[in-house]
Amino acid sequence: MEALYTYPSYLEDIIKNLMSREWLVHNFDSVGDSEVYNFANYLYNKQANGVTYTIYLDLNIYQFIVNASKKNKPKQEFRDAVALVAFCQFAEIELDPTYAVYEKINYKEDDGLLDEVISDLELFHRINNINNSSMIDFALGDIDTISPATSYTLDSKVTKRNLTKYRRLREWDSLYLIVVYVIYTSQLPNLSRLDKLKQVVEWMITEFRLSLVGVTFAAIYFSETPMKRMMKYKVSDDPCSKQRSAFNMTWDLYNLNRYFRMWTDRDSEQEGMFASGDKVFNAVLRKSIKVQQTSCLDCFEDFLPQDVVSYLEKITSHPSEYFDRVYDSVDWSPSYRAELISKYESLTGIKRSGT
Repeated sequence: MEALYTYPSYLEDIIKNLMSREWLVHNFDSVGDSEVYNFANYLYNKQANGVTYTIYLDLNIYQFIVNASKKNKPKQEFRDAVALVAFCQFAEIELDPTYAVYEKINYKEDDGLLDEVISDLELFHRINNINNSSMIDFALGDIDTISPATSYTLDSKVTKRNLTKYRRLREWDSLYLIVVYVIYTSQLPNLSRLDKLKQVVEWMITEFRLSLVGVTFAAIYFSETPMKRMMKYKVSDDPCSKQRSAFNMTWDLYNLNRYFRMWTDRDSEQEGMFASGDKVFNAVLRKSIKVQQTSCLDCFEDFLPQDVVSYLEKITSHPSEYFDRVYDSVDWSPSYRAELISKYESLTGIKRSGT
C-alpha cells in the first residue's frame, strides 16, 4: 500500500516545539527519537496494518493540559502540552490519562479532592475533543485562551467509585517497598555509593524480588553521577513529608513498571509510548527499555564501572545460583511484604497514615 499525506504548515512548528521538549519515550526498534514525530508513520500503520497507538500521560503533562484552560496566564509548558494534543489528533494517537488521575488522588479518601479530580478529567476530555483552531493558535502563542469542546459528561458517581475501588493498584506496594529500601540504604554510613547499589540489588534478590525499573533507578541514583532530584526524601523532613516523598518516588516507579506491562502484555496491533515532563523518569525509562531490548546491562556502562556492571549482570541473570531467595518460597506472601514495609518505614521515619 502506498500513501501520500499532506499537512498544514503549522504542524512543522508544533513538531519542532515538541521535539525540543523530549517528552516522548518509546520502545520502537530502529526508530530514532526524532522519528516518533513523523505523523505519517502512525497514519500509515493504522490504515495499512490496523495498528493503534496510545500515549500514556504522566501527571506533569496531564496537569499542563488541564492548566492550559484553568490558568489565566499560560506557561510555555501549557502551550506545548496542548501542542501534543494537537499532534495526537492529527496522527490519530489516543491519549490515556488514567494513571495520572490515580496519582493525583494518591489514595486519599477526600470527597473534595475527588470532585476536583473528576472535574479536571472532564476538562481534559473537553480539551482533547477540541475541533476548532483555538488549540493551534494557543499552542503557537497567538492567543492566550483555548475553547474546549462544549461538553464531555462523566458519570461522577461511577467514576468516583472506580477511582476508589482498590486500596492499592496492583504492584504498587511492591514498588513502594523497593523505594523505601533505597531510601534506607541511602542513609547507611560507611558504605560507598557503589556498595550501596550492590546492597540494594542483593536485597531485592534475597529478601524480596527483582524489579527492572527498581534496579535501573538504583543504578543511576547510586552511581557517581546521579541525576538531580532523584531522591525526594529528606532526613530533616517530618514523617508525613517523608511519606509524601516516598509516595511520589513510588508513583514514578509504578508508571515505569506499568509501561513495561503495557509493552509485554499488549496485543500485536497495539503500540504505546509514554509522555513525561520528568527528566529523571524519562532517563530511567530509556535505560530500562535498552535493558529489556538487549537482555543485558551493558548500557549501564555509561555511568557505572565495568566490573560493577558485570557483577550486577551475573547476579540478576541467574540469581538463584548465587543466593538463597525468599521469592516463591513458603515464606513469600503479602503479609511478608507488609512486614518488610513496616520495618523499613520505621527505620526511615516514614509515617504512612490512613493505610
